[in-house]
Amino acid sequence: MKAWLMDILACPASDCRSKLHLEIFDAHMIDAKDGEVEEIDEALITCPKCGRWYPVIDGIACMLPDDLRMEAKQRREETAFLERWKERISQDIIEKGVPFGLSQ
Repeated sequence: MKAWLMDILACPASDCRSKLHLEIFDAHMIDAKDGEVEEIDEALITCPKCGRWYPVIDGIACMLPDDLRMEAKQRREETAFLERWKERISQDIIEKGVPFGLSQ
């Protein structure tokens, strides 16, 4: 994922649509026409308004609706993401994140 995407992304929750915050956990540089560009591999996207969180896993922002995030495969991947980065993720998300946290 490219960091400039944050300029155009908004919270996908229909009752929110707020500006999002990005916290990068892992990234690398790639060659581009205009020089090197940061490619984000793992990150956490959060919405300060509604409290939802969205992971960036393997360079892909997983911004599905809540009900699809609760399905088995997606839930397992996002839970593994929380486990992998729990030392760097706020306790609010870890304990009671929307749509889920590690203790839910």
